[in-house]
Amino acid sequence: MDMLESLLDSSSHAIFTLDREGIVTHINRRAKEHFGLFNHSQQSHAAGRLEQGDLVVLATTAMGDDDGGLQQEDLAVLGIRDKKIQPGDMIAAVGVFGESTLRPVYKFLRRRDAGSMNLEVNWEGIPIQITIDGREIAASVNGVTYSISYFMSMCQCVVLDAATRQVKFWEEKGYSARKEGVGNLLRGASFKAKSPETEIDVVGYYFREFFEGDRFEEHLQEVLSGKVERYEEEDYEINGYALSASILPVVKEGAVEGAIVKFRRFEDIRATILERNSAIAAAERKYRQTEQTTLTEDNTFTSLFGNSTAMASVKRHAFRLSQLDCNILITGESGTGKSFLARAIAAAQPRKGPFITVDCSTVTPTLFESEMFGYVGGAFTGANPKGKAGFFEEADGGTIFLDEIGEIPLNVQAKLLRVIQNKTLTRVGSTKTIPVDVRILAATNRNLRQEVAEGRFRQDLYYRISAFCVEMPPLRECQEDIYFLINDLMDHIREKYRVPDKCLSGEAFSRLLSYDWPGNIRELENVLESAVALSESDIIYAEHIRLESEPVHMTLKERLKAEERRIIQQTLAQCGGNRTAAMEQLGLSKTVFYGKLKEYQIG
Repeated sequence: MDMLESLLDSSSHAIFTLDREGIVTHINRRAKEHFGLFNHSQQSHAAGRLEQGDLVVLATTAMGDDDGGLQQEDLAVLGIRDKKIQPGDMIAAVGVFGESTLRPVYKFLRRRDAGSMNLEVNWEGIPIQITIDGREIAASVNGVTYSISYFMSMCQCVVLDAATRQVKFWEEKGYSARKEGVGNLLRGASFKAKSPETEIDVVGYYFREFFEGDRFEEHLQEVLSGKVERYEEEDYEINGYALSASILPVVKEGAVEGAIVKFRRFEDIRATILERNSAIAAAERKYRQTEQTTLTEDNTFTSLFGNSTAMASVKRHAFRLSQLDCNILITGESGTGKSFLARAIAAAQPRKGPFITVDCSTVTPTLFESEMFGYVGGAFTGANPKGKAGFFEEADGGTIFLDEIGEIPLNVQAKLLRVIQNKTLTRVGSTKTIPVDVRILAATNRNLRQEVAEGRFRQDLYYRISAFCVEMPPLRECQEDIYFLINDLMDHIREKYRVPDKCLSGEAFSRLLSYDWPGNIRELENVLESAVALSESDIIYAEHIRLESEPVHMTLKERLKAEERRIIQQTLAQCGGNRTAAMEQLGLSKTVFYGKLKEYQIG
């Protein structure tokens, strides 16, 4: 074995190479296995062809697909002359070759109506059973089963000798390359011998003698002629196998000398994806079990968001606060899951009662006070004459979640502060005080310290709500959580839209992992929902992943610089823009600090 053959055999892809004339020059073991060029059976049979009087046991998952082009005319040599049988039908049959006086036994179903089929017959004392079920097609003769697994379509044919009624042929994978499909045999084609040592040699032969597929042949010729530079990860059907293949040119001194074809079958891709997804699910379970042993609190928290170091710390802190009857401020960028955390806190807390959510960014400014604290009859023209309770009264005895609290107008902030301090409120248009017992959970994507410094948020209210604070980390700082989030979100999406299971390909995963997710978990969920809708198969490929911008691949040095810039900006914001305070907090000299501001163009 030369070095090139060793390299090809060590590849995880199935590969064969051709010269510019289309002659196969090398083929690795994985390609031979995929196309059935090895005989894996421990039994043998001699070469031959069908003879008059041979008993033929056949099954095809879809007539005409990967069965040697089986047609109605071919079935006629077994005595099957049923005009109702159409291309694409699932068929199981037992008949005698070339003997029109012997009546065959058969059944057929429309492929769209059939997921499985079973035919049992005792022919001249020989028990025969044909089964098509799920992804396997099998013919059992005299207690010996000849089976082939399949992904899209497949056929099986077992032939018993006319004189001895001993098995003289059966199908194995690779029959397409050997031109031994049922249709071929019924039209008189010969079959090759099989033995445990058999291998079909394709090197030195024109590729079309063994590898057939119109689209594949067209693309291969385009690459060999130099018309197209290359094809990568294209979908093809070769010898009835569904493949994802790349056709790459071999160029020498500017001229195309040949081509390298590397491919994977879809069934192998799916198996790999399922194995990876199973491994991810197992890792997720292990992480969550570990988290449960160290955070023996509440299932809502153990299953929330992920288990990265940053997220685990947040969950532990949030759970402890949930057990205290205190107000909590949840901060973080948009889409980090602040509202999910608020609901988890409300579910885990000892306090019962209603849970009222108020999206402060959607309340009309002029109606803010009446919506929050209610109003009495006649306070507004056209309003309910009996008046109306506000959100705080509705939440009495329970919890109110003020999402995007930074959007509350200053005049309402003052009244909110009094409600927190006095535990009473006054409806608009009334002087009567109403006692309320409400726990406040608040969330914001704004820097409230900076909002206070710039006069847009009351300092006294800020200190009232921020005594206990939880900061949600952005998704880019929790990369290890993305695997688990994808798994959870895909389950949620399947339930939400009632779609069948779909798996992400490795390339799709890579695309998701290399993105920095400025929209955080919300953006990830939107992207996955779009991918599920775009994918027509049960596999989601990289092409289905639609991102706002292309993923940016950064070196370690670039990542460190980006993180340093973020820390400086965050510290400046926390210090209300005071550079001296930020410089001291970061422990940097004036020269270094101002050098960093200039380097990162921080104003």
